[in-house]
Amino acid sequence: MTNKPTYILFDDVLRDYSLRKYFDICIKDIQEGNAHKSRTRAKAGYPSWPCFRVEGKEILVSAVLEYYLYDLHCNGFVSKSAEEFTDKMRTLCGWNWDVDRVLKNWIDKVIINPFFYDESGSEYEHKWVLKPEEPGYALSGEQLKFACFIAVCFTKYGASFDKSFTKEILDLITALGSKLPAQIKKNGSGALPKEIAECKTKDFSCTANDAFATIKISVKNESEESYSKILDYLCNLLEFGFSHSYSIEFKGQNKIYLPIKKLPKKGVNQLFANAILYPKLHDKIERYANLAMKEFEWYLNLDGEYSAMPGSFAIFALGLYDEKYHKLACDYLSLCDGEHQSIQGEFVLAYIEKFGFTEKGFELYKLCEENIQELPKKLIALYNKFIMKNSCKGD
Repeated sequence: MTNKPTYILFDDVLRDYSLRKYFDICIKDIQEGNAHKSRTRAKAGYPSWPCFRVEGKEILVSAVLEYYLYDLHCNGFVSKSAEEFTDKMRTLCGWNWDVDRVLKNWIDKVIINPFFYDESGSEYEHKWVLKPEEPGYALSGEQLKFACFIAVCFTKYGASFDKSFTKEILDLITALGSKLPAQIKKNGSGALPKEIAECKTKDFSCTANDAFATIKISVKNESEESYSKILDYLCNLLEFGFSHSYSIEFKGQNKIYLPIKKLPKKGVNQLFANAILYPKLHDKIERYANLAMKEFEWYLNLDGEYSAMPGSFAIFALGLYDEKYHKLACDYLSLCDGEHQSIQGEFVLAYIEKFGFTEKGFELYKLCEENIQELPKKLIALYNKFIMKNSCKGD
């Protein structure tokens, strides 16, 4: 007795032409919004996989996208069609595993394997070099355009570490002689409307590039109005669907930073140290913080001991300004990735030094203690002193 799977893989349709009709029906359902993701039926002890059910057949999710891209390749590749169908698949099935894996394989098969070899000899760090021999054909502009679309998707929907794959793809396409990556590096993917991507006045300038998940802000004239519009810009950008992990590069005239020792003196620190000076903007800072906080997402230009979830500096600024932002600070400490981030400990230390071990301060300490690899030594010492003092009172 064999345990042959009952579901259909992409390779199956290459061996059995009669299966194409089920794929075609499934694709039509997806395009018309009538498809529903299910899971394969599996015997006890065997894994179940995401699939679509068509006339009693189970087709793996990944197989449908593979088939669609293969069929386009055979009948004249059109990037817009591939982009639209990929977006429908992502919306319906999510990004991770099924969709992103198929797109990575497409880059391997269409871009890398025919044209490049790896000179590095490493399994993890590649150094792609053009093959000296020609493969006998050239990639179409439509295929190169779709490759750029994939590159942007890995920044927009992938994990923070996927941003390196965006750069890798664009470097490959540049090596093939295309000018598309240079245009994307300058102007982004084109998916962001200009009014969302840019906001410029005589007092400040904001620009965003969705392909590289970068936000550049410069302030020429410090004022409440400038920071108000900058905060509106950031919120509108995130609400539109900008990458959850991104870098903020900030330059301003007022070189001040949040009163928290051991925080990096980076632009994002300077931005919120200045914005917090205007009490009328605190609601906007809070709005940004709530939009920015996403578990396992990061400010991409901060790493190592300074790694920080987006929204961190906005929350630190508000939390140190007034205890009324206690709930926001609690939500943040519960959400941040304590295995890979530690600067929240410096915030709690600064909070305790300012407000003491009030009921709220004690709660922040406990939340931080539960979600960090190691508390700052000074914070531990303050806590022990507080416990000892209260113990003596009890005696």
